[in-house]
Amino acid sequence: MNPKWLLPISLALGLGLLGVAGASRPLQKVQLWLDQRDSPHTARASALAPIIDCVNRVDRDTRLTYYPEPDKPTLDNYGDRNEPAPYLIQRSVCSQQYTVKLERQAPASDLLAAAGAYAQSLYDLTALADGSARVQARSLAPTAQEIVAEAKHKQLMLAYDQVVETYLTASTSLRQQLEDEDLRVRPAQLALLEARFGRDMQWHLLNYMITARQAVNQIEQGVRDANLTPQQVADLTEALRQTAEDSRIFLNAMPSRRLDDEAIHLWYNIKAPADEYLKALVTLHQHWQDHAAPQQLSDDYSLVPRRYDALLSYYNRLARNAF
Repeated sequence: MNPKWLLPISLALGLGLLGVAGASRPLQKVQLWLDQRDSPHTARASALAPIIDCVNRVDRDTRLTYYPEPDKPTLDNYGDRNEPAPYLIQRSVCSQQYTVKLERQAPASDLLAAAGAYAQSLYDLTALADGSARVQARSLAPTAQEIVAEAKHKQLMLAYDQVVETYLTASTSLRQQLEDEDLRVRPAQLALLEARFGRDMQWHLLNYMITARQAVNQIEQGVRDANLTPQQVADLTEALRQTAEDSRIFLNAMPSRRLDDEAIHLWYNIKAPADEYLKALVTLHQHWQDHAAPQQLSDDYSLVPRRYDALLSYYNRLARNAF
């Protein structure tokens, strides 16, 4: 089984995706050649993986810093909340090499420009934060150099809002394009997986994650277009429930279940956040059917993408560590 079948999927709040970054430039080129021999869809997923890894492990927590209160979500329920601080891993995870595979696999991709703009905006934001930290750490009796540095810092801070806005704009653009690319790959990858290995546990796991993503996407789109109905929520909820049940039936019918099997291990470990995500969908539909107050429905709706984010966070961390 090619482990790249379990490369990740994107987060609803735009707080993460997933990948296997860290290979040197020569190794990435060799890996891409091997992926191409497997299938173009595997190669594209592999090329997206380092960029997804950057979004998951650095961009998510960086974006959280600039979320307005009281809308700011917390990391308490995320499976990878123990990740190192973004500034500690930024150089290795979000370096310019994170587009090496994509440059060779799809040199005309618009995603390359978005990824380049994002990397630059992240560098600018980090440099600004570093400068601020150095000034704030100065002694109570500043030297002439420190006074000059503080004056320069004040000038830099005048551009703070613009730097943050540029970063958030670049982050949003990268996320949107990356998600579009990723979602185009997944159905073809699922079909190829079935053709080669049948509907095994890897197929069921990927199918479930795709169905989970489709549910939150369609609900969010329906809210934006102001045409979401209780029946649509019910249908999406039932589709997710049935997909999970199909996976459970398949797993229980397996003659032997090795807990060290990557897909089985992933399935057992995402069960709790998956149940919470399904519960959020059920609650939204039930309250809507019961004509709950608008504020209650608003709270129910906002919980759906957050529960999806938590589910995907667990999936992403486990997949990244396994592969």
